[in-house]
Amino acid sequence: MKTRIGHFVHPGIWHTHDDLERMRIGVKTEEEPYSSAFLKFSADTYSASNVRIPTKTAQALSSYTTQGPKKIICRGACSNYTTFSNDARAAWQNSIMWYITRDQRHWDKATTILDAWGSNLTDVIGTDTSLLVALEGDLFVNAAEIMRWEGGWVEKGAKPSGTSGFSNQLYWLFARQSIIIGQANYGLASIKALLSFAVYLDDVAMYNYALNAYQNDLCAGVLGNWDTETGQGAETGRDQGHATTALGWAAEAARVVQSQGYDVYSLYGNLILKGAEYTARYNLGYEVPYDPKFYRCEAILVNGPWSAPSSISRGVASGPHVWDVSFSQQPPVL
Repeated sequence: MKTRIGHFVHPGIWHTHDDLERMRIGVKTEEEPYSSAFLKFSADTYSASNVRIPTKTAQALSSYTTQGPKKIICRGACSNYTTFSNDARAAWQNSIMWYITRDQRHWDKATTILDAWGSNLTDVIGTDTSLLVALEGDLFVNAAEIMRWEGGWVEKGAKPSGTSGFSNQLYWLFARQSIIIGQANYGLASIKALLSFAVYLDDVAMYNYALNAYQNDLCAGVLGNWDTETGQGAETGRDQGHATTALGWAAEAARVVQSQGYDVYSLYGNLILKGAEYTARYNLGYEVPYDPKFYRCEAILVNGPWSAPSSISRGVASGPHVWDVSFSQQPPVL
């Protein structure tokens, strides 16, 4: 838990300064796996700022055209959020590209997207607003954290009497969509986002609220998502997509806390790792123990509870690709 504002590490969400330097130096010295990973990363459409000349470490890229902003975005029965999703990803990837290459065009692309959405988006509506904000909003705030603390970016509209830019939107719009945390994987998405938002905003109360939920919330935290004895997921009986996604979001939340200098990956006897092993084993075709009495809160909302593990989306190849996050960040198990 944080006890004062000055305890926050910046940048300190998914990437610390040391993390960014490790990537930059690895690419510069052509060290693996950084060199080949950067080759693929830089070739992605969302990493593009402008037309680039092929080099030994970067392929040719077409320009990424900013798709927003919009005044109102919606996820649910109405749906117009893909521009928000695409721009969020482009802002984050261009922030990474800028740090590694120091190419001003990437700085311009990342900050232009942040300022455009930060100054124009006024509302998020629909049944899945908290999920939309938790996923794309998390990408946006990670980009902003890098550009603010490493790139010297100052938000458009920043002034002593009160900003009208990105942080204002983050506090009044994004964070408030996530405060009612919810259940299971959905709740974990809100928790991970709140941790990220709190770091950027230097909000001690928000950070402690989210961290407490991660550790102790019996519907949305780690104890509400995985059985401490077997690692069974609370949505193993629902489908494997949701069961797997929860692992990725829990690992991202733990990564934020790790960036702030603390370890929650090992919480409750390495519970995330136990959950990952259980889910991976089932999705690799093996049988797993299953307790029908361990299921998510408000399972009735998604046709639960369930009597057996679900075969829907079963198979590692078909599910969300979240395994490397848990594997690379887990502390050694002695």
